[in-house]
Amino acid sequence: MVRRMNASSGINKDKGFEDHFDSHQRITITVPAKTLKKLLRRSLVEGRSLSNLAAFLLEQKLQGDEQD
Repeated sequence: MVRRMNASSGINKDKGFEDHFDSHQRITITVPAKTLKKLLRRSLVEGRSLSNLAAFLLEQKLQGDEQD
């Protein structure tokens, strides 16, 4: 069975529901220079990689949204 999926959204086009990923996935985003500077500064202060900090902040925000 061939599964067609929109890589940018994770939506399975054959079934019409969100595909459940079994592992971490890599994405690319574009942020304003001011945001990048803030992220870089915070990652240095917290001793995290930029990628780890960005993933943490996204997860934290999405968990907060689920509680609303």
